[in-house]
Amino acid sequence: MPGRYHVVVERLTRTDRTCAIAAATMAHDFNNEFTVILSSVSSAMMALEPGHPARQALFDTEGAIDRCTRKCRSVLAFSVRHGIHPARAPLEAVMQL
Repeated sequence: MPGRYHVVVERLTRTDRTCAIAAATMAHDFNNEFTVILSSVSSAMMALEPGHPARQALFDTEGAIDRCTRKCRSVLAFSVRHGIHPARAPLEAVMQL
């Protein structure tokens, strides 16, 4: 049918599942770090006067962080759709699975 897509979804193997868990864990950890960075950037922007030359760089950084957090949310959503829910665990422990 024109305009329709046929998607084949395969059952995840143990290796695929391990990779998905690692990806979800990493995305969650990155998202936490992005939150810290975004908070620092926002504080710096508020501390600078409106015409300060560093404001544009901070604004660009804020946009990049926003794009990265959206990508992390996409990875987390993908993992949840496959029955994988993020849990608090160090990435090193997940990599040893």
